[in-house]
Amino acid sequence: MRQAGIGTGREQLVATKAQAAWDALNARQQTYMTVLYDHDQAEETARAQDAAAGYYDDTPASVWRWIDVVTPGAKLTSVQRALALRDVRDDGAGSTLQALQRYGLIEVRDEVVETRRGKSRTVKVKLTRAGRAAVRAGTKEPGRRRAGELSEYAWERLVRLWKADPATVRIWGFNTRVALVERPSPPYAEGRDGDYRISEAGREHYRTRWARYAVLYPDVAAPDPEGAPEPWPAELQRTLDRMKGAIELAHRAQWTAHRRWEEAQKDAGKHTAPREGETEAGWHALLLEQAQARAALALAHREQATQEAIAAIRRYAHAVCAAYTASVEGRPAGADLTAAVVAAADAGRDSAKVPKPPLCGLHRVDTAVQEAYGTLAGTRTRKRPLPKQMQPSARSVWKDFTDPPPHDLVVRRLQDLSWTVASYVDGGALRRELHPPAMPDAPADGPPAAGVTTG
Repeated sequence: MRQAGIGTGREQLVATKAQAAWDALNARQQTYMTVLYDHDQAEETARAQDAAAGYYDDTPASVWRWIDVVTPGAKLTSVQRALALRDVRDDGAGSTLQALQRYGLIEVRDEVVETRRGKSRTVKVKLTRAGRAAVRAGTKEPGRRRAGELSEYAWERLVRLWKADPATVRIWGFNTRVALVERPSPPYAEGRDGDYRISEAGREHYRTRWARYAVLYPDVAAPDPEGAPEPWPAELQRTLDRMKGAIELAHRAQWTAHRRWEEAQKDAGKHTAPREGETEAGWHALLLEQAQARAALALAHREQATQEAIAAIRRYAHAVCAAYTASVEGRPAGADLTAAVVAAADAGRDSAKVPKPPLCGLHRVDTAVQEAYGTLAGTRTRKRPLPKQMQPSARSVWKDFTDPPPHDLVVRRLQDLSWTVASYVDGGALRRELHPPAMPDAPADGPPAAGVTTG
């Protein structure tokens, strides 16, 4: 399981209070807090990316952290959609928000505004510092970086330089130079005009802080500085990518065959009317026979592609679920893990039944994976239907053609489960997050003074 780093006494006290605040919430309130936190962090990330790209905005956080929960009109907000997907959007939203406000976890603005259609209600919410801390503690989100630690953007680039050492790497962008050359003292990289090489200070920072960054940024695949083998081998990821690609190829073949079948059906319809004259009648009879033959062949191709897609979905679902279980348990690793995943895929080719994924201890992962599995197994049912604004449309995206017949419900749910699980295990991110290397005790004043906070 995930190993937490040892922080200062103040950090441990804050974490304990935040965990207690989270544990005091019921399941519905925790869901609301998680959704609001996701929106808060998405806005924070977007603003950081804009700033990194040179688009600076001096709007204070006290303004941009407000989140729209209810807006005038019939259109649902992104918060309402997220709550509806989690089956907790109903008339009790007001009381839930009021309770969270009483606990000091959020601030609420509930106002009545004038619109073109009369008066309408708007609700905005802002997470407090205590609210964000409670969600991070309850969902086991990685802590924030401390002074002297690189951002994920800068760490990913330092990893690229480490892998290429002693060669140079072409990395364009002013922010790379600021993060690795200008801000740290001494600089972590050397070079100019986009060609950079890791410096001795950069090597030292990588070696001493690698374990810490493995916890902070599990999505970045950084090799062990001591040369230990990667528990999530590149061959495994290529194998999973090929299995996923097989699904896409089969669906593409299904669409092509379905379109050819519809074209043949339309051509056959043009030649069914009686024709005058022996020559004309014979000619159209031949065209009709050809169109019908084309339709029959396209229909057979569509059925074959459909069966290939179903088999590919089953193989991929069993493969990613086996990789997920191995990520949670921390074994096997390396070539043994690749062999185990391939064996699970081959064994599950003809079965839609997959073993229940184990709990990993990360709230966001367990919630998504267990909900997807419960839907597949039929143990999870919605208390209320999705709002009409979120109901799927029966119309095709194509103007002149219809969609191929959908897979049966079990296959669609199996594919949804595989997409959900893969979003966490791809690249070994979940494994690194659950089983990071042991971190040395951090000094009370933070990490080694290898430079100031870098971008």
